[in-house]
Amino acid sequence: MKRIVKYEGIPLTEGHSGVYLTVEDGVVVDGYYYALVPVRGFETLLLGQEGVVAPTITSRICGLCQVTHAIAAARAIEDAAGMEIPEEATLLREVLGLAVRVYNNLLHQILISEDLFPEKKERMAFIKQVQKVRKVAGEVLESIGGEIIHPPKVRVGGFPEPLEDLVRDKVLDSVEKILPSLSTLHKTFISALGEMWKREGLPEDLGKHGRGFFATDLYYGKPFDINRITFKYPQEVFRNDLKREVTNLYPLIDGTVVETGARARSVLYKSYEHRGGVKELHVLRSAENVEAFERIKDILSSTSFEKELQNKAFPTSDGETLGVGVHEAPRGVNVHMVKLDKRGRIVYYKIVVPTEINFLVISESLKGAKLEHVDYIIRAYDPCVVCSVH
Repeated sequence: MKRIVKYEGIPLTEGHSGVYLTVEDGVVVDGYYYALVPVRGFETLLLGQEGVVAPTITSRICGLCQVTHAIAAARAIEDAAGMEIPEEATLLREVLGLAVRVYNNLLHQILISEDLFPEKKERMAFIKQVQKVRKVAGEVLESIGGEIIHPPKVRVGGFPEPLEDLVRDKVLDSVEKILPSLSTLHKTFISALGEMWKREGLPEDLGKHGRGFFATDLYYGKPFDINRITFKYPQEVFRNDLKREVTNLYPLIDGTVVETGARARSVLYKSYEHRGGVKELHVLRSAENVEAFERIKDILSSTSFEKELQNKAFPTSDGETLGVGVHEAPRGVNVHMVKLDKRGRIVYYKIVVPTEINFLVISESLKGAKLEHVDYIIRAYDPCVVCSVH
């Protein structure tokens, strides 16, 4: 017997979203995952503004993904204006991006900790260990970026001031000291995840899909042909009332549905042979935490930042040149596109975020799953729904 199931508010995810499912004998045969967050219009708010304010404004899209939007915005403005920035500034941006990756990934582990640890005492012990590592990630963001939330030092042209070796060494020391704890935490998380899968009777291939992957880099983000991105609107996807309710777009890469994020980076840049289920999304995201701190350690231990870190030229362009800024965010490829006029004012702005890209692959992952397992699949992608409706 077939029936339609529609519900809103997916527990333990960021932002208001919903699913529309066709269910037969308790199994999903077709379904869509979508956003219901009101559109705030950041792209429109930026029109007419000077390009230099883009990192500050776009970082307000979200309190979780703030650094990645600031980095992508700054890179887009610099690309449109043809600006080169000091190599050391790029490395510091990479450090901030990796710190926010860990900060976000570990927050997700806290969100799903009730699934992982049914016993409160064990759960609270795990959360305390997670928060110790997040505190260090926050120290990286604050010491280098200026603040944990919305770091003001991510500027067009680089960083407004040098980073003293004394500050760098203090941050490096904290990262080095916490790495053994982070490695232990990773093992604890993987063990608890395995126990949860058994306890809840979740199949190992839960959420498996046959789609491809999209990433530009392992750590920072590299340019790609922006024409590879096209969009489907809700009106093209839905034939019911949802075409007026859904607030996200559905980006396609090379005209097809793809997955972006930790697994995409592993498949494309580490030759990881994926099995396809969502369990490995948790595993790979947790592994990225250790890799991110190792990379931060390498950068800070090999480079001095006590020098000029900013190209202070005022960014202008011809009103037609498209600047593109790419950053590998915690959840995948984050893209900002901009055009500047001769006064340096924004005449066009477009943002494509990872969760937008993942909406359709999440939808495909639901097919074949038991209805009671749908939330587990969606949560595994750690969707940032507020970002997706900017």
